[in-house]
Amino acid sequence: MIAKSKDLWGLSWKDQVAHIPDDLLIKIKKNNFAQAQKIVEKYIRENPRAKYKNLVIREEKQSLEKSWRSVEKKYFDALAKITQKPIFTNNFGCYFTTGVMCPYSEKENWFMASMWRSIPASITTICHEVMHLQFLHYYKNYFKKKGLKNNQIEDLKEALTFLLNEKEFDEIVLCDDNGYPEHRKLRKKLQDIWDKERDFEKLLEAGIKFIK
Repeated sequence: MIAKSKDLWGLSWKDQVAHIPDDLLIKIKKNNFAQAQKIVEKYIRENPRAKYKNLVIREEKQSLEKSWRSVEKKYFDALAKITQKPIFTNNFGCYFTTGVMCPYSEKENWFMASMWRSIPASITTICHEVMHLQFLHYYKNYFKKKGLKNNQIEDLKEALTFLLNEKEFDEIVLCDDNGYPEHRKLRKKLQDIWDKERDFEKLLEAGIKFIK
C-alpha cells in the first residue's frame, strides 16, 4: 500500500500521496490493510465531490481509450520487433486509478493508469506497463536460471523502459519514459549498449553483467 511504503526507487513519497487528504492519510497509516480499505471505501462513498469526480473520470477514460486504440496495433508491432518476441497475449486489462502510482498484475495481465496524468503521459504509462509484462513473460525464468534475484530482475525490468524513448516508438510515445531515480545509472549503461548493438538479446546479456 503506497500510503505506508516508502520504497519507491528514489521517488518522493510525499509526492506520491499528495492527492490523499492529511486526515485520511493518518487514518490509513494507523490501520492494517483490511481496515484501511474500509476507511477509504467509506471516504469515497461519502465524498461530496464524488458525482463530479466520477464525471471527470468517465470523460478521461473515454479520451484515453480513444487515443490508445489509435496507436495500439502500432505499439504492439514495435514492441514485438524490439523484443524479438511476439506479443504474448491480446488480453491486457487497464484500470483507472484515482491514485498516482500505477501498479500491475503479472499473473492477471492488468495494470493501472492514473486520472491525474495527461493523456500523453498515460499512453506512456500503458506502454511502460505492457513492456514490463512482455519482459517478465519471456525472460523472468531465464534470469532466475542465470542467478538473478527477484529484486535484480525488478531493477532490470524497470531500467529497460528507456527503450520507449527510442525511434521505434516515435509515432506512439509523446512523453518520455524517465524511469526511477535509482535506475538512472543502469539505464545509461544499457542505453550505451543499445546504441552500439541495437539487439535486445545482447542488451539483456549486458544487463545481467551490469546487475550482478
